[in-house]
Amino acid sequence: MKVFVHDLDRDIWRRLNLRLDVPDIVIDSDNGRDINEYMCECSQLVLISRCVYGGFSPFIQGVLEKYRACFGPLLELRHGQTHYEVRRKNIFGMICCFYGEDITPEEEEAARILSVSSGISLRARGVKILFCDKIEKLKLLKGECGV
Repeated sequence: MKVFVHDLDRDIWRRLNLRLDVPDIVIDSDNGRDINEYMCECSQLVLISRCVYGGFSPFIQGVLEKYRACFGPLLELRHGQTHYEVRRKNIFGMICCFYGEDITPEEEEAARILSVSSGISLRARGVKILFCDKIEKLKLLKGECGV
């Protein structure tokens, strides 16, 4: 099962015309779903976010913060970094797709660092990072996600 979390307008999401499988889940600001229910069975987490000062949009950041609230109280060392322990044992792939017309090289670098750090924090098996200067180019996700 793939979990898509995006901050796109509903019409733009529909125009992407992604073919989702039956178990795939879409989380957006309209449906109010909680990501915690789905992460135990997730095989791939796809975050589609406007690049805001080299980071995720407020909506995407809020979804990730709600998920991090389920982490354990203990700290552990992973890849030379200190992170809260993750109670679930599910391993998934992560794709972070940032869009925006005026993403500077500094913002791109910050977004890459944040994406990798978030992947380590969430215990993703790997993180793929994409940048699109036009929303229409988000159709590249079809090839990257297999949808």
